Amino acid sequence: MTALENGAALYARGEYFEAHEAWEELWLSLDGEPRLFVQGLIQLAAACHKAFVQDQPRGCVKLLETALVKLSPAPADCMGVRTGPLLSAAWAMLLQARRWREGEIEGLPREAVPPIELLPRP
Repeated sequence: MTALENGAALYARGEYFEAHEAWEELWLSLDGEPRLFVQGLIQLAAACHKAFVQDQPRGCVKLLETALVKLSPAPADCMGVRTGPLLSAAWAMLLQARRWREGEIEGLPREAVPPIELLPRP
């Protein structure tokens, strides 16, 4: 299993801090656009950790915003990650997280977590 796959599996299980750590190891080995994309995944996992473990709406919003700056310019299916569903869900989560930060909603539902879907390896 690759570091990307390991991080995605941890993330899918709600182990956001552990996913962050797995992807950070990968991030250190990359350059250029792939490095920026993986940094966005790391920040996304950290945002989920802020939301569901630490109950910190401000940190969640800030990390989602910075994650989206890095993830949005990525080409379709960057590094084997289905970017379309990921980006759509991340933008939707950001809108909900902002509402949470402003006290309009109690918190984020787990369904708001963007999926990290990997394409099958050839």
